Amino acid sequence: MVRMQPWKMALVLAAAIMTAGCPRILYLDYQPTTSLKGHGQVQVDPFAYSGHPTGLVRMKEVESSSKDVEALYLSQDIGVFFTNALRGELTFAGYDVQPASPRIVSGKIDQFYLDYVGEQDQLFLIAATFYVAAKDGTSFTSSCRSSQQQPKYWMKTGLLIKSGITECVEQFMKAAQAAKAL
Repeated sequence: MVRMQPWKMALVLAAAIMTAGCPRILYLDYQPTTSLKGHGQVQVDPFAYSGHPTGLVRMKEVESSSKDVEALYLSQDIGVFFTNALRGELTFAGYDVQPASPRIVSGKIDQFYLDYVGEQDQLFLIAATFYVAAKDGTSFTSSCRSSQQQPKYWMKTGLLIKSGITECVEQFMKAAQAAKAL
């Protein structure tokens, strides 16, 4: 029988624990970058995130395929993160974002998905539905979808997620401006 030194056993055990699919927490600092411009007052209500259709994904957990053994969590609820990103983009575009405004933007996040494609890439998918209600009774609904892919690199996952959210919000803003809802 081969006997292993205690320090070697500790190294093997530590390596096994570190590679066993531990959850990761992603802290994102979303900075708005839209090139779109707008004006007027708008209120942004919280976006709902229902998570995975089976309801198994928690409010901070990023949905992924069943073959991904690592769970990825945002440091805050996905709905809160998305709502704050939208507020930031609207403010950056020139809108006056404040409560009790004549237009209210709300919505839901239908998909917030990160997965690996093949051996080399990671893919982020986001889908959201936006509702704009005006005090005069008019309303507007728009949906967005974004699919972003980049080489698999954990340190740049936040940039991948940010680019998907930015594209989604810009799709909404363009559609809302074209419909004169914003």
